[in-house]
Amino acid sequence: MIGFKSRFGRSELNDGILSRQQIIVLLSTCLLVFCITAELFAIGPTGWYNTKIKAEYQFSDYGEYSFPEVEYGDSIQFIDPYVFSFPEHRSLVKIIQSFGPKKALELRYENSVLSSDKQQDRYYSRYDQNISDLTTVYGVYQSLDLSYDSPDSISSVGHMMSLGIKHDRSGWIKGETSFSYDNSKAPSGLITETFMPMVQGRWSIDSYTALSARWDGYWAVSDSGTVPAHAFTVFVSRYFPTETAVHLFSRFYRNEDGVESISPAVEVAQYVLWNLTARMTYRFYRNWFESENAPPTIEGNSLTAHSIRTNIEYEIMSDVKMLIKYRWYSSDQNIKMSTYLLGFEYNL
Repeated sequence: MIGFKSRFGRSELNDGILSRQQIIVLLSTCLLVFCITAELFAIGPTGWYNTKIKAEYQFSDYGEYSFPEVEYGDSIQFIDPYVFSFPEHRSLVKIIQSFGPKKALELRYENSVLSSDKQQDRYYSRYDQNISDLTTVYGVYQSLDLSYDSPDSISSVGHMMSLGIKHDRSGWIKGETSFSYDNSKAPSGLITETFMPMVQGRWSIDSYTALSARWDGYWAVSDSGTVPAHAFTVFVSRYFPTETAVHLFSRFYRNEDGVESISPAVEVAQYVLWNLTARMTYRFYRNWFESENAPPTIEGNSLTAHSIRTNIEYEIMSDVKMLIKYRWYSSDQNIKMSTYLLGFEYNL
């Protein structure tokens, strides 16, 4: 994935060339032109359409939450790291439209209520193009708007552009490689450029067992210096005749500032009925910091967390699915919460 992301304060956005409304009109016009062009290729003896619509609502119930008191200074504002990952309310609408057998477009809008005076709007689009029977290239554009109700607060807007390529030899061997460029501006004014290559592959040993591996590189460059980081993830998947699948995976991360983390997990997926699938996942997370690099929002020099997630997918009709998810989360930072999600997927 090749990505570009930049964040600007609200005052900078208003002083820029395009307003939010103008950007939406421009994107809508480009989308209309693209759809008309793609329709010409989709019509014909081998052409076909497929529209998939998905809607989700998520609610997080904070049974216990405490945030350490930190002095940030006059010009610095931090996003609460856990609330940002677990918004109290999140709504999502996604549309995937196929234009012929080789083209697909995905549009997504997501709104997250992070606190009583802070919310995040995310606009996402992705285009996939098959350049052969085995190879697909894709591009992504994303806009992220983090806004505050307080007029004195600094809001931020981010933009991301991505490109990537993946290869699939009928499921036996899969490979994907990408490169991302991230340009972000913090509310304090610090500009950080991050270069992120990624390589991943999957090999099916036999009809029941598959191995996967993924490497992510990060090079963050700013006025304060360069911080390289690496992450390596391994997966082992096994299918059993009882229509059960077991997935084992673990992620390892380290950067040159002395931050390390490990995150092993296990997932069991089971066909309960022909139209009912259940999944249960347990994930352990452990993060270590050197004393001088520990974030001010962390008590001590480490963080340990546990989460258990249950997913149920029920096919109401041949073209309608219902999704139900529950997640329990606990950490040694005095945070405990339950997350509930309800979604529907309609395949035209």
